[in-house]
Amino acid sequence: MEEETKFVEATITKADDGSFIAIASTNSVDRHGEIVDNNGWDLKSFKKNPVILWGHDHGEPAIGVSKKTWVEGTGKKAKLMIQPLLHDVTEKARAIKQLVDMGVIKTLSVGFKPLESPDGVTFTKNELLEVSMVNVPANADAMMMAYKGLKKSGFDEEVIKDVGIATELIDMIVPLQKDIEELRELVKAQQSVNPQTETKIVRQRLSMNKIIAKAADKLLEADKKSVPVDQKNLIKVIKRANEILTVGEKGKL
Repeated sequence: MEEETKFVEATITKADDGSFIAIASTNSVDRHGEIVDNNGWDLKSFKKNPVILWGHDHGEPAIGVSKKTWVEGTGKKAKLMIQPLLHDVTEKARAIKQLVDMGVIKTLSVGFKPLESPDGVTFTKNELLEVSMVNVPANADAMMMAYKGLKKSGFDEEVIKDVGIATELIDMIVPLQKDIEELRELVKAQQSVNPQTETKIVRQRLSMNKIIAKAADKLLEADKKSVPVDQKNLIKVIKRANEILTVGEKGKL
């Protein structure tokens, strides 16, 4: 069969002794409809040089090693296990290590070469090639937590960008937080108010709606690398919902 590199994602969890372990692969069907048989792993080459990379980038120094790599269980219960050990020699590696400790980075990506497959879908023998930490999630709260944690620890903007945090997006979100808090206060204030006060609140809400609309426009105009396609679709939904709310508020005047 044609030689190629395939990838499976692993979830990082904290062990009882404080170290990190990752279930790199199970025998379940993955998101591509493929099955990796974990009884057939060839780990010899990887164990000789068990480096952990950042984002499958072979051009940069490794950010750590797999302290232990093994197959646990047999048959259908077999799973590939990895124990990552990250260093803090370089700024990027130190930042990634901190993000793992914070629980922001929770996934690895395991690169392997299929050696045998009876049907092109089930891979019965595979050679483990490399293991990589992969990007922080696109979730805005997770990015914000990561950004604040790294800034507080003294990392500069370039290092923060290198570990996959869209600082441009966060710069847009931060000013809106105050506006959101004000909006919450306005919602609370709508109870038991006289007509004059209610009119004032409606006008304030319309002003807030304009702010939300402008923020959505800015996010949609952002660089494609900063705002993933699925996130852009969510922004469009927010923008549409905001338009509906605006029409409703205007009807109260």
